[in-house]
Amino acid sequence: MPIPFEPALIGTVPLHAAMVAVLLFVVTVPIALRLARHEGRPWLVPLLLGSLALHLAGAVLQIFVVRYAYENIADFHLYDGQGARLAEAWRDGIGTIPGLDLPGNGAVSIAVGVVYSAVGIDQLGGFFVFSWFSFLGLLAFYRAFRIALPMAQSARYAVLIFLLPSLFYWPSAAGKEALMLLALGVLALGSARLLRGQWRGAVPMIAGAALGAAVRPHEVALVFGAFGVALVIRRVTNRSLLTPVRRVATILSLVVVGGLLARFTAQFLGISSFSAAAVVQAVNDANLATQGEGSGFESSHDIWHGSPLYYPVDIYLVLFKPLPFEVATPTQAIAALENLTLIVLFAVCWRSLVRIPGQLKESPFVVLCLVYSLVFVYLFSALGNEGLLVRERTLLFPFLFVLFALPAPAPRRDLGGAPRVDARHGSSSSDLL
Repeated sequence: MPIPFEPALIGTVPLHAAMVAVLLFVVTVPIALRLARHEGRPWLVPLLLGSLALHLAGAVLQIFVVRYAYENIADFHLYDGQGARLAEAWRDGIGTIPGLDLPGNGAVSIAVGVVYSAVGIDQLGGFFVFSWFSFLGLLAFYRAFRIALPMAQSARYAVLIFLLPSLFYWPSAAGKEALMLLALGVLALGSARLLRGQWRGAVPMIAGAALGAAVRPHEVALVFGAFGVALVIRRVTNRSLLTPVRRVATILSLVVVGGLLARFTAQFLGISSFSAAAVVQAVNDANLATQGEGSGFESSHDIWHGSPLYYPVDIYLVLFKPLPFEVATPTQAIAALENLTLIVLFAVCWRSLVRIPGQLKESPFVVLCLVYSLVFVYLFSALGNEGLLVRERTLLFPFLFVLFALPAPAPRRDLGGAPRVDARHGSSSSDLL
């Protein structure tokens, strides 16, 4: 029997959803085992499988929280309904249905239709698949981190991205966050490979850009812009006769793809050009659209200011608001608890954060993550609603947390050339973080 949800929407058969969950675990176990063997890190297996379990639990929570805390009002009902209609239309030989907005919501509905065609029309079963998509996106981010920064603190980064509640809760429903987390993860993986001179990175970069552009082209454009900055300042170590040719070809390709993305993004945002003034106007419009009174606007904040002088306020809005003294609802209390966790992380990881300037010269991937994070905070602070920010900043965290896990400095050596060992712990100074 389907779980009764009122009003009557896409239902769930618990046994069917459980079978989908088991299938996802069966597919994921060999992936986790292979990655753990490849990296020589056995602890990755329980971490990855535990993270997948949390993602699936997040899908269940999404349904019940929306049902009991938000009067069963959520964006995913639109995607569910259109996806179910698409799956039935395809089964009847009909190619599409009216009302699909592309790029944007329609792309998510099409993805839901594909999932329902594969696993059957079942809301929780579909959510399980989308939660798996977001998990794969985080897995791609982890691989990008390991490729770009092989000597960095991979255990810290893995724990942060695989166990942070926001990253296994918000992207675990049929929605844009799940698809964008997958798209940006694949895009980051391709970027990490290309920045290390591995041309096979072009394939995942193109695939991630295509998926992301169908959902939120402006965020893909942001990653490409950050990648362009990283590419320009990248230091070439192994030069050859083909190095200048490759560099010129890469930059030209980036300009062409970036130009297409800029035009696509301008069309998506409803602006005539991708100029700075037009972008600021689009951001202001987005800010005004999330201001108001009534249901959905209870956590609205002040009008966005485009001046860089307000950037500290932007940081507060995106990363730390609400704090416990600003809480008005139980859901805000949960968000405030995570914001306190972020403050603790900034304090604990201060050694890594102060190494950012030095790493900018060593790793172009750090440049990419820093540029993306800084611009994301500036632009997305315009979302005048805390609920939207808490959800959408999930697409910031995997880039931001790279800055929390940078390589430790090389151990200092005594006059004999041996690493200095801390007498209290019997470990080199580089291990004491």
